[in-house]
Amino acid sequence: MRRNLPPLKAMVAFEAVARIGSVTGAADELGVTHSAVSKQLSVLEAWLGVPLFANNRRQMLPTAAAAQLATATAAALDLMASAVETMAPQAAPEVLRVIAPATFAMRWLIPRLPSFQGKIGQAQIGQAQIGDVDVLVRPTHTTEDWADIPFDVVIRRGDALPSDLRVVALFREEITLVARNDIVGDIFGDALGAPHGDGPSRLVGTRLLEAVTRPGELSRWLVSAGLPADHAGRATRFGHFYIALEAALAGQGLLAAPIEVVADLLARGELVEPFPELRIAGPEYRLGYEPAGARAPLAAAFADWLAQEALAR
Repeated sequence: MRRNLPPLKAMVAFEAVARIGSVTGAADELGVTHSAVSKQLSVLEAWLGVPLFANNRRQMLPTAAAAQLATATAAALDLMASAVETMAPQAAPEVLRVIAPATFAMRWLIPRLPSFQGKIGQAQIGQAQIGDVDVLVRPTHTTEDWADIPFDVVIRRGDALPSDLRVVALFREEITLVARNDIVGDIFGDALGAPHGDGPSRLVGTRLLEAVTRPGELSRWLVSAGLPADHAGRATRFGHFYIALEAALAGQGLLAAPIEVVADLLARGELVEPFPELRIAGPEYRLGYEPAGARAPLAAAFADWLAQEALAR
């Protein structure tokens, strides 16, 4: 059935004027001239046979009937726009494949990704306009051969990266001793937090935890505290660091851990650092990507962002 409707162009101009309250403002929004909008208002008034606005054209106040028409027109235009949007082809988001050590990925990198995705959305990178980006992080374990895994960006701890990659240094870990507060209290009592004194000596005979994927870190920390390295030989060992960390959170003992991946646990009081002045240098994290790769511009933007995050950690 044919509908008896006024010209759509005139309705669009009228709705904009009624909503904004100004012919000039409506013209700016629609990207046309002031006279073009005024002409469309005249067309609609002629079609309807009634005035749309009060006599005082300065304020552009719609009549009661025109205000109802403007509300209905706005709803109809919104409905049309929504229908058109559902029919328009949706651009697939850019996908950036990142591989990184498991604990670093889970505890340091992934919580920061919304910052990157918010920053990169609709950004101009090189000649390309970048919209939505899906960063797919694939955690890797020390025993895996990461070179066999497809990636756009690789992050490694301590490993040298191939010379054909563009390499960005991120940060060097600081290793500290952590445990649950009740465990620390039982061991150290009033000596907790003492700069040196007999504090570290009370570690003798305590429950120590270590990940086999981080060999030597516990013994090096013990040496820095003035204790024999062989005390680490009786530590309970776990196959991966994140499992050892869960054991520390469960109160099973003290763990040498990188401050970067446990900072949030310390801030919330889930773990404590009995000797914050005793920290040792750990491995360095490096990022690499192929400078001529298919996603090199996006990988470079990711590297720049992550380097800034590392500085601000």
